[in-house]
Amino acid sequence: MTLEQRHIRLEGAHNVRDVGGYPTLDGRITRWRRLLRADSLHRLTAEDQQRLRAYGVRTIIDLRLPFEVTYNPNVFATASDVQYLNLPLITERSETSIESRARSVGELYRLMLDECQEPIRQTLATMAETEAPVLVHCFIGKDRTGLITALALGAAGVPVETIADDYALSAPLTISLIAEIRATLIRLGYDVERFDRLSPAPREAMMSTMTYLNERYGGIESYLAAIGLTDAQRDGLRRLLLD
Repeated sequence: MTLEQRHIRLEGAHNVRDVGGYPTLDGRITRWRRLLRADSLHRLTAEDQQRLRAYGVRTIIDLRLPFEVTYNPNVFATASDVQYLNLPLITERSETSIESRARSVGELYRLMLDECQEPIRQTLATMAETEAPVLVHCFIGKDRTGLITALALGAAGVPVETIADDYALSAPLTISLIAEIRATLIRLGYDVERFDRLSPAPREAMMSTMTYLNERYGGIESYLAAIGLTDAQRDGLRRLLLD
């Protein structure tokens, strides 16, 4: 399945993708128009918004921090026909937060798995229980969104290699967005060393994350159970993505 087939082109966003069409280990295929992943939606035009509505989007889960939402409000936050939920995956941004401590993208995801378990549980439970199609997004659409999407695909039985392939599709789609953010940080006088360290989306970062899940938690299913996702909620995740 090519990037062109799953990328939803919008004027006001870069990295909006459908995760349908992926084969699972038991021979099934993830459903189209059930789960979308995206970068921030605060710049969507009226035409963009209508396209997502026409695509069927019924629930939007915004993984950004409250200050991100305040500065760049989601255009669907006050919509009457789309359910909008802000469920921050990382609960703070400071000199001691996981983003500050992570020395690589892969380490960032390992820290998220270990230290953001309640927000991860809440997000996945919401995805399992809310009205589909569901769109999950953060700011760039690769880290917070990437981890949540990986766990959902894993719950549906998508192989880890395919999960890593899906994750890596963010790299070509976010080149201009990352360049824009970097230029803004420099203009505002920020040190961009940390941003540069965490901005790539290498396939190896997700593969190492899957290896970590297996070694530390016994795999995705065991991890989901360990963080408190019920049997019914794990079944709901599978129903979200599979026939």
